[in-house]
Amino acid sequence: MANTPEQVVIAFQHDYKIWNDQAFQQSRTRDGKDIMPLAQKSWKQLLKKYTAPDFEGEPIAFGSESSHDPDLEKVISTKITGDNAVVTTRLSQQYYSPVYEYQLFRDNNSWYLSQIFLVDEDGKYPSL
Repeated sequence: MANTPEQVVIAFQHDYKIWNDQAFQQSRTRDGKDIMPLAQKSWKQLLKKYTAPDFEGEPIAFGSESSHDPDLEKVISTKITGDNAVVTTRLSQQYYSPVYEYQLFRDNNSWYLSQIFLVDEDGKYPSL
């Protein structure tokens, strides 16, 4: 069970990578019209583990390389202020190493994701 913001982030990265890889594999082997409903359904199941019940996320996206991978994405800082936390990570890739800012909140001693931002020199962009 994930008890700290970092543990929640790492568990999410793991589950996200599995989801991405499965969705991408299905997109290569199934009829195109079936892919998005299946990917959306499994995405909603994944979000239930990490977000509040009323959470509405961004549109889904998946690809040959996962946007989150616990083997390549490392925590570079954590800041906890009361019941809120920001965990910053860097995903090490050959040509591009994006920085992500995971925002979490604590409710009943459990941490939940409220947003993930892709951070670059031009600003922060929601990605969850």
